[in-house]
Amino acid sequence: MTSFKENFVWILLITLCFFSHSSASYNPHRAEPATPKKLLYLLEPPVQVEVAGRRGDNVTLPCILRTKPNHYKIKWTKLESEHMGQQNVIMISNANAFKPYGHVGQRASLQRAHTMDASLLLSNVELGDDGRYRCELINGIEDENIVITLRIEGVVFPYQSERGRYKFNFHEAKQACAEQDGILSTYNQLYRAWTEGLDWCNAGWIYDGTVHYPVVHPRPVCGGELPAGIRSYGPKDKNHDRFDAFCFTSQISGKVENKL
Repeated sequence: MTSFKENFVWILLITLCFFSHSSASYNPHRAEPATPKKLLYLLEPPVQVEVAGRRGDNVTLPCILRTKPNHYKIKWTKLESEHMGQQNVIMISNANAFKPYGHVGQRASLQRAHTMDASLLLSNVELGDDGRYRCELINGIEDENIVITLRIEGVVFPYQSERGRYKFNFHEAKQACAEQDGILSTYNQLYRAWTEGLDWCNAGWIYDGTVHYPVVHPRPVCGGELPAGIRSYGPKDKNHDRFDAFCFTSQISGKVENKL
């Protein structure tokens, strides 16, 4: 027969277990999982939008309004790589007019195919136009945006000085690509070239000032037996460090061959 003291201990333990379980299962201050913000004014694309074009083409980056607030502006911005941390405004428009900004803005206009159309027209696209663009509706209350990718079709090719391997600082690499009718490749362009078979052991500068080399077939003479992929040296000193270059162009004559 149990004593009153023993019964009291059991009741206390059961009570503590109950409140412990309750507090673990419900916490009014616990952060709930974030849900994507539903767009009120812009029509959200059903899938990630990528527009492709070649140098010299005219392209349209779609941005359609679902409904119009009473007062608003549309702002188009080109998003540079995260490493560079730049956002270049192309244009800002209202219902009556638009104001262009920068080099890209001089070749840009709004399509205005209908009253809900805020799509961006880019004429005579250049190699450097490749990248992500943001269409932003601004009304001071519920600002929202969508992002469109413009992919300039072309080819990435490794390039080194006629004086030999690893002779370019960043600025010289940039100039060398320009002399070959190209520009320094972006990381995304280099990655795409790697997926298509570019295999190169010499490290080279790319557009954002970082240095990489793509390896499809790992081998001892090409960085050891590390897995295939884009080998990276990260950002380097643009004035003093010297490497080759990875250039990008929309047209190339001859044939690029892989080498050790």
